[in-house]
Amino acid sequence: MNRTPLGEKRKQNRPYKRWTDDFKEKRETATIFQIQIFPRVSRVRQSAFMYLFYTPIKVVLGLRKCVSARVWPEKNDIGDERLSPVKEYLLYLEKENAVGSGVKQPKVALGYGACHDLFVNATSFLNFKDLKGPPEHFNEITSKEEFLKSFAYFFKHGAAAERFMSNSDLYDQLVEEALTLPDTRWAIGGNAPLMARRFFMEGWKVLLAAKMSKKLKEYIPKEIEIVGADDTEEVKDDVHMILEYKADQQFGAFKSPRANRYIMHNDENNPLLSSLEKLGDGLGKFKPNLLVISGLQMMDNFPFKKNGRDLRAERLDLVKEQILSQPLDTLSHFEMASYVDLELLTHLTTKVLPYVDSVGMNEQELSNLYNVLEYGEVIVVADSNPRIATALDQMRKTFHLIRMKNNEYQSKREITRIHVHTLAYQAILTVKDSDWKRTEAAAAKASLTAHRYVCNNQKISLDKSKLLLDDSFSTTTDNDNNSRVFFEPSKPVACWDEDLNNTKVEICVAPVLICTEAQLTAGAGDNISAAGLVLQIEK
Repeated sequence: MNRTPLGEKRKQNRPYKRWTDDFKEKRETATIFQIQIFPRVSRVRQSAFMYLFYTPIKVVLGLRKCVSARVWPEKNDIGDERLSPVKEYLLYLEKENAVGSGVKQPKVALGYGACHDLFVNATSFLNFKDLKGPPEHFNEITSKEEFLKSFAYFFKHGAAAERFMSNSDLYDQLVEEALTLPDTRWAIGGNAPLMARRFFMEGWKVLLAAKMSKKLKEYIPKEIEIVGADDTEEVKDDVHMILEYKADQQFGAFKSPRANRYIMHNDENNPLLSSLEKLGDGLGKFKPNLLVISGLQMMDNFPFKKNGRDLRAERLDLVKEQILSQPLDTLSHFEMASYVDLELLTHLTTKVLPYVDSVGMNEQELSNLYNVLEYGEVIVVADSNPRIATALDQMRKTFHLIRMKNNEYQSKREITRIHVHTLAYQAILTVKDSDWKRTEAAAAKASLTAHRYVCNNQKISLDKSKLLLDDSFSTTTDNDNNSRVFFEPSKPVACWDEDLNNTKVEICVAPVLICTEAQLTAGAGDNISAAGLVLQIEK
């Protein structure tokens, strides 16, 4: 359901001075009132008071009846009472919006690649005493010293990262050391396999392009069609080390602000997109409704240039041709990832982004992509829990910049969807009257999947959940726009329409019931992005 933000409606008929849309500075002062005047009143009711206290008198008079009649869920000493109504409404949206079956079952083809993930407890594996000097960012890891500095750099920011280690001997040694730890475990990895498995679980028919050993294929449901390697070909799986850590975990002097992971790899197959041609052979017969392009970050800092040839650019040209080979009613989605190689990112902005309909990413990747498109610069680390207004502004600007690329390269496709997933919320922007449907339900589905995957449990447990969203949020950081949305626990997914450069779009924001006892971190983004897509295509 579409709705205009409350602040937008109010702007149309108020002649008085605009009031500030950001509560951050107000709260420092307002805390005094909370402590001295309302020590026994719930935080939500205090928020209602603060809202009126800092609102001009004319607004107070106009809203007095509305606010006093409003039913405010309370936070008490036991927990956040918003959790239950939020959960119930998200589950309601999920139940009411099913994936088609039979002749209406949608089909997805995904590329490229797969790997064997080795999950390691980061702080058990690494010794802080071995860290010499301050944390530091490296595009490519060549030594143990660089590895430790790089890990510490992202750990202290709670930021996800993925880096290539060019020293094969050191990488093999680290894998052997990790295998001696008691809590180390193996699982299938790679964007395409994890997204493929999620699509299958949600009722889609799936074609996966990846070179995999027979052992690795055992992780994939038999109903998923796999192309990539010949039946007689011996495949050595690439191994990724997934160094996981929880929120508030210590690594020497550093404390992680949130649960996350640091991924390191020494791949040989995946950077070459070795399953690309096999996927091309299968697309004509499979006739997907959606083509997902992922795993291109494996090309990041890989040594491609040999004898004057840029093999990476050549392979990306083939990716472009594969997208263009599909009919326009086959939607295409690009799954963003952690990139630091500016040359590769520039290739993506010319060979991939102008030709896809949709892009999915987390808050780090959004900031990086926006800065590459706008300034030609890489952002290594960004705020791990950005304000909604900040993320929405970056989404709008990124949408506009990709639309400019569509025009520059005379693409027959235009970007019509952007999905950004963060720890606290899901935000999906879709063009009105495009082929993307049910945006509100998609945001809810992505939110539920975030909790289920990270907690590694299909059941949504409120005692393992928390909300980070406040009682309202600004839709932009623009001081000339006071548009604000109130967070309604009984209807928590906020949707509204906007006009972006003469293109009408719908934006939906859903809160995440954050899992407070994280069991899985790597692969969360892949599962969340896939879950956000499963309801948006109706055959």
